[in-house]
Amino acid sequence: MRIIAVANQKGGCGKTTTAINLSACLAKRDRRVLLIDMDPQGHSTLGYNIKTEEIGLSIYHVLREGLLLDDIILNTNVPNVSIAPANIVLFTIEQDIAFFSEKESRLQNAIGKLKKKFDYIIIDCPPNLGLLSINALRASGEVIIPLDASFFSLHGLSRLLETIEMLRRHTGHNIETFILPTMFDRRSRFAREILDEVKNHFNGIIFSTPVRQCSKLRESASFGFPISEYAPNSIGNWDYAGMADEVLMQEDPAMHVTPVAVMESSININSDGTPVSARLKKDDENTLPGFIFVYKDPKAADVKIAGDFNNWIPDKGVVTSREKDGTWKKVINIPPGAYQYKFCIDGDWKEDPGNPNLVSNRYGSYNSLVIID
Repeated sequence: MRIIAVANQKGGCGKTTTAINLSACLAKRDRRVLLIDMDPQGHSTLGYNIKTEEIGLSIYHVLREGLLLDDIILNTNVPNVSIAPANIVLFTIEQDIAFFSEKESRLQNAIGKLKKKFDYIIIDCPPNLGLLSINALRASGEVIIPLDASFFSLHGLSRLLETIEMLRRHTGHNIETFILPTMFDRRSRFAREILDEVKNHFNGIIFSTPVRQCSKLRESASFGFPISEYAPNSIGNWDYAGMADEVLMQEDPAMHVTPVAVMESSININSDGTPVSARLKKDDENTLPGFIFVYKDPKAADVKIAGDFNNWIPDKGVVTSREKDGTWKKVINIPPGAYQYKFCIDGDWKEDPGNPNLVSNRYGSYNSLVIID
C-alpha cells in the first residue's frame, strides 16, 4: 500500500484538485483508493459531493478520540474511491490534542490499525505546516507538491522541503518527494521560465505531465465530481490521467497486459526506404551506438521518451539531439527484443506517429511497439 500526501502550505495551487482527481484516476485504473481529508475546509469531501454539514463522524474523531478509520470511511460517487471526510470541527484539533503523547503520529497509528484493504491512500493536507500537515507527512512514504507558476509557490516549495528535511533529521522518517506543475499556461513566458527553473533545480523528481489550466476542473469541483466523471474528454482529465500513469509506472513500469508479437518488417518505412527508427552503427558519424527514435515537431519545446527499455522513466539512459527543423533524435543502447514505448511532448503522452504498430494497455490507451533484431 502506497501512502501519498498532497501538500503545499500555499493555497490556490491545485492541492485539493490534485488529491481529488489523482484518487479518481487511480480508481479508474482498478486501484482501491482511500482519500483522507485533513483540511478543515473539507474541500476534498465536498469534491465528492458529500455535504460537510451532514457528516457525523470524521477524521477529527480519529485524531481526537482514537476512533478507527474503518468507522468513519464513506463511499463516494466513484467506484473504488472511499473517503475519510473532514469538516469545520477539525479547526480545533491542534488545541484539543496539544497535550497528547505522540500527537504528531496520530494519523500514522490510525492507518496502522486500518482493516479495509486499499492500494493507495491519498492525504489532502491543509494549506499550512501545522500539526495536521505534520501528521500527514509522518504517515506518508511519498509527498506530491503541486506547484503553480508564481513566486509565492516557489517560496512555499522551499519551506515545505525544509520541513520534510527537518522531519527526516528528527524522526529518521524519509519521504520521497515529487513536484507537480499545475495551472500551467504554455502561452505565458513567465510560466515557461518558472517550469524550466524548477526542472533545472529538481530534475528527476518533477512529473513529466504538467496540469494545464482548464475551466472544467473548477466546474467539476463545484458540481461535486472528479474531472474523470464530469468531463472525461477535457485536457484536465487527460493531464491527471497522464499523471496517474506516471504514478503507476513506478509500481508497474511495463504498463501492459499481454505482449504482442509483430513482424519486424511491419515497422514504418520512410519514402526513401529508410526506417523511421533505426539501429545506429558504431562508426556512424557524430553518434553513439544504439537505437534511434525520431520525432519531428518544430513547435515542441521538450520531447522525452519512456518505455520498457528504461523502466518507463522519461529519458533515462537516453542521448538527445534536436535539429534546426524540429527533428528530435533519441538514442538509447538497448539489446534486441520487443519494446513498448511512448513520447512525452511538452508533458503530453503520445504514441509514435511514425510507427503504426500499437498495443493497447490496461488504461484504455495505446503504447507504440517496436521490434529490434
